[in-house]
Amino acid sequence: MNSVIKLEIQSRENVRRYLLAYHGLLNEPIFDGKIGIIDFVAKVGCIQFDPIDICGRNADLTLQSRVENYEKTLLEELLYKDRFLIDYFDKNLSILRTSDWPLMSRRREQLRKESRSSEVVDKHQQRIMDYLSEHDYVCSKDIDLKERADWYWSASSSARVVLETLYFRGDLVVHHKKGTIKYYAKRENVFNDDLFDQSYSDDEHDDLFLLRRIQAVGILWDKPSDALLGIMDLKSERRKNAFKRLLNSQKVVQVQVEEIIQTFVIPTASLQLFQSPPQVRKVRTEFIAPLDNLLWDRKLISAIFDFNYKWEIYEPQHRRKFGYYVLPVLQNDAFIGRIEIINQKKTKTLLVQRFWQEKPINMESLKQCIQRFAQFNQTKHIAYADGWIIPMSDGSSGAH
Repeated sequence: MNSVIKLEIQSRENVRRYLLAYHGLLNEPIFDGKIGIIDFVAKVGCIQFDPIDICGRNADLTLQSRVENYEKTLLEELLYKDRFLIDYFDKNLSILRTSDWPLMSRRREQLRKESRSSEVVDKHQQRIMDYLSEHDYVCSKDIDLKERADWYWSASSSARVVLETLYFRGDLVVHHKKGTIKYYAKRENVFNDDLFDQSYSDDEHDDLFLLRRIQAVGILWDKPSDALLGIMDLKSERRKNAFKRLLNSQKVVQVQVEEIIQTFVIPTASLQLFQSPPQVRKVRTEFIAPLDNLLWDRKLISAIFDFNYKWEIYEPQHRRKFGYYVLPVLQNDAFIGRIEIINQKKTKTLLVQRFWQEKPINMESLKQCIQRFAQFNQTKHIAYADGWIIPMSDGSSGAH
C-alpha cells in the first residue's frame, strides 16, 4: 500500500487562488470558445443543468464566467449537433461528455428497476417506440395521451411520464430542445454503438464518483456535502472508506488549511498548481452561477472564502434575505458581493436591479463585467435601478 501524501498547512489566501486558478477564474481566461467548453467539462466532469432563465440558465452562466467568447449557441451545438456533450444525470441533471455515458450505468440500472407510474410506462412505451420507428424524434405533444399520471415533481401528462422514464433508463436521449420542450430519439440512432453500459463493484463505483466530485470542485473534505449528490448509496461509512482508498492509492493529496480543523483533499494531478498558485496580476470580475461547480459545497466556500451564499429561489418571499435569483460576484480572489440582474427580453434590456457590496470593489471592472453580461444575454440596453448599489454595512462605498 502506498503512503498517503500530506502537505503542510496552507494559507487560506493560497487555497483561494488555487481554487480560482483551477476553475479558470483568476487573471486571464484560460478557456476559449467550443474547445474551451469541452476542456472545462472534461476537467470538472459535468456542469449542472437547471431550466430557469432569469439572466441565463445555470449551465450557460457557469460557462460564461470562464469561457472567453462564449455564446449560448456554442453549448447547443456541442449538445445537439456535434454530440460531444449530452444531457443526463450526474450531480442531479447535468451536462457531461458523451464519452462518459457508460459511467452512469448504475443509475440507469436502478431506474429500470424502479420508477414512478411504472404501470403507465408499461402500458404506453411500445406506442412511443413505434412512433420513433417512423420519425426521427418525438416530444410529449406528439403523443395524444390525455390522462395524467403521478410524477416526481407534480402530476404530469402520461406522454411526458413515459418519455422521461425511457430517457432516465437510457432507451431514449435528448435529440434537441426548443425552449424548454425536449425532443427525444432512440439512443442507438444518435450515438455510436460503443457506448455500452459498464458494471462496477461498490468500491469501484464509490471511488470513481468521489474522485469525479473532487475534480469537479477542485477541493473537498470528508463531510456530508451537496457536492456528493447523485452518487448512489454513498452513506457515511462508504464515503469515509472511499476517501481512504483514494488517499492510499495517491489519487488525491491530503491538505490542511490554516484556521480550519477539518482536512481537505485535492486531485493529485493538481498538486503543482496547489503548491504554486498564481498571484493576482489582473483585475477580473465575474458573476457566478447559483449551481456553479465552485459553489457545490457552500460550507466549504464559507470556510475558505468567508462568504455565505444561499440560493433563495425556493424560499418564500418574506424569508429571502436578498432575492429570487441572485448571483455571487467574484473579483480577483474574493467574493465581493452579490447581484440581482434580470434579462427583460421584450425590451432587450438588462436590468441591474441590486448589487449588495460586501468588500472593497473596483467599480470599473464591475461595470465592464455587466457590459459583457449584457452581450452574453444578447440585450441592446443596460438599465440600472435607482439605488442599485447597496453599500457595505459601515456605510463606505469601498470603490476604488
